[in-house]
Amino acid sequence: MFLEKTSYFNLTVFASMTSIFFSYCQTTTSLDTNNLSLESSPYLLQHAQNPVFWQRWKKGAYKEMNTTDKLLIISLGYSSCHWCHVMEKETFEDINVAKEMNENFISIKVDREENPDVDNIYMTAVQMMTGSGGWPLNVICLPDGRPIYGGTYHSKKQWLEILTKVQQLYTTNKDKLIAYADKIEKGIQQVNSIEISTKINNFSPKLLEKEITLWEKKWDENHGGEKQNQKFITPVKFNYIQQFQALTDSPKVTIYLKNSLTTIANSGVYDHVEGGFFRYSIDSSWNIPHFEKMLYDNAQVLGLYSNAFKQFQNPLFKERVYQTFSFLKSRMFNKDGGYYSAIDADNKDGEGQYYLFTKEAIQEIVQEDFDLFIDYYRIDLNAPFEEQYFLLKKNIINSVFTEKHKTTIAELDQKNKVWLKKLKTKMEKRDFPTIDTKIITSWNAMLVIGLSNAYEAFNDDIFIEEAKSLYGFLKSNCYKKTKFFHTFQNKKTKIEGFLEDYAFMTKAALSLYKNTQEISYLNDAQEYTKTIQLKFKDGSSPFFTFTEEPTLISKIISLDDSVIPSSNAIMAENLLTIGHLTGIDVYLEQSKLMLQSMFSYFEGGRSSDYTYWAKLFTKYAYPYYEVIIVGPNALFMKAEFQKHYLPNVLFQSSNIGSKLPLLKDRFFKGETYIYVCQNKVCLRPVETIKEAIDQIKSLENLQSSQKTVIPFFNSIPIKN
Repeated sequence: MFLEKTSYFNLTVFASMTSIFFSYCQTTTSLDTNNLSLESSPYLLQHAQNPVFWQRWKKGAYKEMNTTDKLLIISLGYSSCHWCHVMEKETFEDINVAKEMNENFISIKVDREENPDVDNIYMTAVQMMTGSGGWPLNVICLPDGRPIYGGTYHSKKQWLEILTKVQQLYTTNKDKLIAYADKIEKGIQQVNSIEISTKINNFSPKLLEKEITLWEKKWDENHGGEKQNQKFITPVKFNYIQQFQALTDSPKVTIYLKNSLTTIANSGVYDHVEGGFFRYSIDSSWNIPHFEKMLYDNAQVLGLYSNAFKQFQNPLFKERVYQTFSFLKSRMFNKDGGYYSAIDADNKDGEGQYYLFTKEAIQEIVQEDFDLFIDYYRIDLNAPFEEQYFLLKKNIINSVFTEKHKTTIAELDQKNKVWLKKLKTKMEKRDFPTIDTKIITSWNAMLVIGLSNAYEAFNDDIFIEEAKSLYGFLKSNCYKKTKFFHTFQNKKTKIEGFLEDYAFMTKAALSLYKNTQEISYLNDAQEYTKTIQLKFKDGSSPFFTFTEEPTLISKIISLDDSVIPSSNAIMAENLLTIGHLTGIDVYLEQSKLMLQSMFSYFEGGRSSDYTYWAKLFTKYAYPYYEVIIVGPNALFMKAEFQKHYLPNVLFQSSNIGSKLPLLKDRFFKGETYIYVCQNKVCLRPVETIKEAIDQIKSLENLQSSQKTVIPFFNSIPIKN
């Protein structure tokens, strides 16, 4: 059994149990019927025909209508969650279960992707109760919404036993349950209590090097990733590992990074027929995936493999970027703009059945090339999945492989095109898994960022044009009167935006400014940041809360990465970038204070859960440069410059004069100059990318050896 799992600290908890519990108001005619048919969420609609009287999460109605003080059942999941489907069919469709739930409880269904705030408070509670968590997440609460029991998947028998026991205890010893709810409430407060140290810490590379040494012990050096029975790609971790590797040139880290990315790209967690990456593998070798595909994974993978190509020039990495983008356009793109959130793991025939092949099906497709095909796609006929099915995984195609099969790379490529065409034809006759048609603002903003990374690596306009189009769609449809909304579906916005929506849209705007020089994107980033400061700034720390409204039980701030980077870490980086680009020093100070406040998390091997913070840390611990390109050829030269992997470089460019601090007084008609700077103090300007890169390397060599840095000059160009 493979439940959808999360770690205790991989949570972004919402700001108010009480205010969120009584939010999203709709008129409910009766609690004595299942009202989910009125919803647009695919996950809620999947439960609309259950005999359980499900309600959606909404404001106020249940408090007023719960005249007999029934306990609440809060059941959370999402449309592509396999074990959510299993529990829905096995448990919630059962008449006896429904009778118990309808008579003694008010039952509420929550799409965790629509309401991540609700999900995270109850996930926190369940992990406090049990030490683990996952989806489906099922919580029993007092009438005020405070949890008293929590768990994940339950069989029909287990669930009936739990309901009976909790209801009996509520009838006979309500005070005990209230005391337990009080304890959980205080526990949530303690978990989210952040002590801000006044100590000024030294941003030393030694701290990061020590943490990497501890983290290395968890690395799977054979298969890549970490030593776990289930493996998530988690691009945010590899992004930091690549940044650390580039700054330190560690041979061990280099080998691990290359091996991990290559293994994952060739493994079963990648769809070798239609493209795109599955959510995670259910084994330690990346062989068999959990077959759902998430937008947030594939959006981040675009950036991960684009940056890896910049550094290592591995054509496999480029291939995966283009194939993943093609998959997203063909399967997850909404014709009006925007990308859907997820594709289910199941079709009507079961989990993964859309993607799997029997031996007989393979023989029918490839015929005389059968032996070549099973070697090409690493199919072990002695190790079928679920007794008869096989999944494609790519072998390493090199001279050894071609010699073994007496063929050439060109011949193999041609055969593979024919195979893939036949495989796709076979798959087209199958039932395609359900697509969750929610368009989530933060996840789509991550795709804008990933597309921008791809444009930098390959200088292909297809990526930047799609990034601009997607950003425009989000701003036009999900942003109303300085307010973001979290989801867009059926041409309507739903759910007010969370910190993640604002933070990732700000970063998306900055990435587009970087790659287009269009000042409107920088203006957008500043506008969003001002709103974030007003709506989400915490009053007693430098951090931001997940939702705008304050909480009655605790001030809740999330700092760690999960499957997506920490929104607070993204904002700290945004503040650093905007501060440098615009000269707003208060943003630079806040960003540094946020990072200073994170020092205690960079100890004892814990930094692997805070890798986006670690990426920011490197900008202080290692040399950090501003590269300014000004002149008529600025955009072209910057695009060429960004093909190099330079993680600690901030780019700003313009083909006209500008009053922005880094650009001011640096425009000279008819000339294009490159300035390599540190803290706004620049070296002598140069006219070629090679000269600028040589300057960066010279600075790095001199600073790493603690010699005197070569002299900086004023911004006026000096010609020989």
